[in-house]
Amino acid sequence: MTDKTNVFTALIKRDPTFLDHPLADLLPMRFMGEVAVNAYRGLIKRLDDLPLSLEEKVSRLKDGQDAGKALLMIEARIGELTLTEGRAKPEYPAGLRGAGKTKEPLKHERLGMTPSQMRKAQDIARHPAEVAEVIQEAEENEDIPTKTAVLNKIAYKQDLARVKGTREKTKIEMAGDAYLYYSKLQEAIRIIPTTPPKELRENDFLQIKAAWLLIIQRGKEFTNETLSQSTSRRLSQGR
Repeated sequence: MTDKTNVFTALIKRDPTFLDHPLADLLPMRFMGEVAVNAYRGLIKRLDDLPLSLEEKVSRLKDGQDAGKALLMIEARIGELTLTEGRAKPEYPAGLRGAGKTKEPLKHERLGMTPSQMRKAQDIARHPAEVAEVIQEAEENEDIPTKTAVLNKIAYKQDLARVKGTREKTKIEMAGDAYLYYSKLQEAIRIIPTTPPKELRENDFLQIKAAWLLIIQRGKEFTNETLSQSTSRRLSQGR
């Protein structure tokens, strides 16, 4: 095992209360954790090629998973601290003291972080369920949980929520039969591949073309920008 993994592993094992440290101590610990987790991930990928016993391989994997979990805990704690951190006292640049003008450092600058680092830490702090899911999935797949996996899961769930919200809004706004028709079209859009096969035999091409012509025929009333006369007539009769 490399020194990169040794340092962080020894640190979290020696100090089980590491999460109680102030932000100024957690930031360098996070940096060491990132280096260690990257090293562990590289090591785990080569485990089968290394001359190690089964017990040693299991031990390496567990150490890597423990490091990944510890890093996620540190990241979440950093996010919590940045969310609760108060505003800094105003700083007066030279020549502006007493002139009624102040210059207050941005929060991430005052905390020694980049905007991206602070935002990601806060996202992880706000989503403990996603952190727990990533850890469980990593254990089931004999992998190491990572910040990237957590952030990807958060983004994926948010996208699903947005799609669901859009569907619910559409369902409310559209009439029953119209929504059913619309939802079936959306289902077809999701199923139909975005690109056709690269190679087609003539018979295959003709069958696919016939299917598309049928689809186009069924939707001919919607190919114009306004309702067709027949559709307008049906709507007026429905009233």
